[in-house]
Amino acid sequence: MARIEKGSVEEVVQAADMLEVVGLHTQLKKAGANYSGLCPFHQEKTPSFSVDPVEKLYYCFGCGEGGDLLGFVQKVESLTFAEAVESLADRYGVSLRYEESGATDADRRRRERLRKLLEQACGYYERVLWEARAAEAARAYLEARGLSRETAMEYRLGYSIAAWSKLRDAALAKGFSERELLDAGLTVTGKRGTGYDRFRGRLMFPLTDERGRVLGFGARTLGDDKPKYLNSPETPLYHKSEALFGLDKAKQPASREDALFVVEGYTDVLALAQAGIRNVVASMGTALTEEQLKRMVRLTRNLYLCFDADAAGQGAMSRALSVGRALGITLRVVRIPDGLDPADFILSGGDGSAFKALAAEAETLLKFKIRTVLSSHDLASPEGRIAAFTSLKGVLAEAASPLELDEEVRYVADRLRLSEENIRYLLSAPEAAARERGLAGRAARSTAKGATREDRVLTGAHELEIRFLAGCLALPEQGRDYVAAIDASFFSSRLMRQAYEQVVSRLNPSAPGNKIAGPEREEEDAGESLLPEVVVRSGQEVFSTRVLEELSLRIQEAHLGRLIARLKISLSADETETDEAKLVELESMRREVREAIRLIPVEE
Repeated sequence: MARIEKGSVEEVVQAADMLEVVGLHTQLKKAGANYSGLCPFHQEKTPSFSVDPVEKLYYCFGCGEGGDLLGFVQKVESLTFAEAVESLADRYGVSLRYEESGATDADRRRRERLRKLLEQACGYYERVLWEARAAEAARAYLEARGLSRETAMEYRLGYSIAAWSKLRDAALAKGFSERELLDAGLTVTGKRGTGYDRFRGRLMFPLTDERGRVLGFGARTLGDDKPKYLNSPETPLYHKSEALFGLDKAKQPASREDALFVVEGYTDVLALAQAGIRNVVASMGTALTEEQLKRMVRLTRNLYLCFDADAAGQGAMSRALSVGRALGITLRVVRIPDGLDPADFILSGGDGSAFKALAAEAETLLKFKIRTVLSSHDLASPEGRIAAFTSLKGVLAEAASPLELDEEVRYVADRLRLSEENIRYLLSAPEAAARERGLAGRAARSTAKGATREDRVLTGAHELEIRFLAGCLALPEQGRDYVAAIDASFFSSRLMRQAYEQVVSRLNPSAPGNKIAGPEREEEDAGESLLPEVVVRSGQEVFSTRVLEELSLRIQEAHLGRLIARLKISLSADETETDEAKLVELESMRREVREAIRLIPVEE
């Protein structure tokens, strides 16, 4: 895929209104130089989310999320970097330039034509559903399922007339070609080479991407036609293995609530959404794929499966267990009583609160599978226990983490009347051991990857260093002197040292080699940056000369403390007179700094 030119990205950022973009997701009020509101990334009652509209940066003092304009759009709308740029470019009328041209430009124009065609087809199906007499049966079906017109309109349901070329003729009249209709999956080529409508006499469910752009359709017959459900074929835009119905509506609630429910059918999504459960998508069948899971974990890693209890549903959950393990995801199962699907549960009198109560009792998919296997064997007999363990051996290997495996080994050992050591011994075939080592490695990598933000938020050093840099930006005249008196080694982490260099550049933009620094962005984000937090805090907090002086001294004190601690460790290993003298010098310097802090006048 062609990369967007850096100049185009900058044009988009300049054109976009930060307050307008953020204001679509939370209400903002003026708070000093910044604006504040409730954080769109976690639930809170007191505003802790702050936006700097000039720098186009945001930071939440509650959950620690922060970044720039494009990072906000990526996070809140679950988009890639390129998708976020394209979304803002569409909104603010910026024409993007790409690094590649020729065939790539032609392909891009072709895809845009298909998007336009699919959007107009969706609008046509919508009008037919609510205006045509031929759609009375479809409207009656929705009413019988307890689905309101408001819900159906929100998800853009439609109806296809039971005629051979209604949509085709209308699209050709608007200037679209037979080739485009075929490529969009809207027509089929007949024996005589003439196209005819693929969808006829069916209730239409538009399948969209995260931005709500129509990619294809799922269609349900209201009669005895086969198949009962008919989806768009594979096209340049629509790929069945990635499709999730309702994803664009679910992404914000899923990110906010840090949970996503996965159901089988379209009406399950509609019924739950109508009952107030907005963080729900449909896999459109039981074959949950790795591509679908990857799209969902961009929103949250807490996935709840609400599949039917029949054989197909059980098989789907077994496959999902394997895919989830490969991705290091722990899936959970929501058990709906009496074998009902979510739509029937709501239709039979259940509501959003009742469904949430079921979700609160959800068990991990691994636990669900293990209990299902155990319940299908006679554990009172040695033969039954042997058969159960034989079945469970492969299931236990699907644990998403060593912690989950340990918990289930204890449970299985208790049910099979074996010691945990025996269970582990029986599992310790070479391939099982290799799997466990792979799990441990993934868990370690995941922990290492996820530790950065957690560690820095919880350390006192982070708070001190962030406040100092923010104070330097808030009082730039004094700030230049303070940052010049130290260097990057005075900061406790790689990210803090990077933030220090960025603040130095901002305070001295005309210095040789310096530029006004911001978080460096590529099409794939290079990593976290602490600059958004520093900049937002510089406008949020009131700094005085005395406060900045004390922060500067405490930075020096902390730095000296780290040097002293390291020197003491080296002295215990290999003591030298030189090191002893250096230790005395450092401790003397720290006493002087502490005395200077004590002598700072207290502000009234």
